[in-house]
Order: sequence, then structure tokens, then C-alpha cells
Amino acid sequence: MTVIASLWNGEGWATDGGKAKINWSYAPFKANFQSFSDSGCHADGGNINAEACGSTTYYWNTIQYSRLSANETTAFKNVRAKYVTYDYCSDKRRFPVPPTECRLNQ
Repeated sequence: MTVIASLWNGEGWATDGGKAKINWSYAPFKANFQSFSDSGCHADGGNINAEACGSTTYYWNTIQYSRLSANETTAFKNVRAKYVTYDYCSDKRRFPVPPTECRLNQ
């Protein structure tokens, strides 16, 4: 398996309206994974059976994983408040009509 990421410079618009700048002196930016193990509905040759992948045979599709607990919700909100500097779903000036995926944030 390969994990690929891209780094793009969005500091002109994506970082609190350009207020937060990237410190390029830290380049090159690297991420390392150790003891990585995945759980997922594996695609075989690019074919994904959506119905099978939605089956409760997979633990992550069971009811207990469909919502965060009260403690998890609080922790999630705290992390967002502390670390998220820009959320395009909240950027009404740039996106008067939010992108489709933003409705999932409700």
C-alpha cells in the first residue's frame, strides 16, 4: 500500500484570509508511518461493491460507530476550536453556497 499526499500553498486564502503564513524554513515536510494497519472495504481491481461495503459485517458500520458519544463530541469540538484555522465550509465570502460535502458537517 502507498500513502500519497500533496502539499499546496493556500496561504493567500485558506489560512485565516492569508493572515497565517507557512514557515517554509521547516521544509522538507515529511510524515512517517510505523506499524500502520488498515481496516476497510478493499477494492479489488478498482471494483467496489457499495452494498457489501455498507454491510454491518464490518464493525465500523454498526450502530455504536454511527455517532460520537457525548465525551467524544466534546473532545472533537475542543480540537476543532484549538487547531482549525480555516474551514472552507464556513467561508461564506468565498462560497456563498457551500460545497455539497459541507452539509455533512451539520
